[in-house]
Amino acid sequence: NAISQVEAFKSIVPLTGLIMTKLDGTAKGGILVALAEKFRLPVHFIGVGEQADDLQVFEAAKFARALTGAK
Repeated sequence: NAISQVEAFKSIVPLTGLIMTKLDGTAKGGILVALAEKFRLPVHFIGVGEQADDLQVFEAAKFARALTGAK
C-alpha cells in the first residue's frame, strides 16, 4: 500500500517529495495525487518505463490530462 510505504519512509528520513515509478504498467496514477495531498509533498519525477531515461520531470498539467483522458 502506497500510503503505508510513505509513512514508513517518513518515520526514518525527512521526505522532501515524491517519485512515482511504473506508470507504464499497472500502477494507478491517481494514487500519486492522493499521496501528494495527504502528505503535502511535491511530486518531483515520474517513471514511465524501465530505463533511467524513462524518468521524467513531473508536469502537473500533462499528468492531469493523461489521467483524465483530456486533450
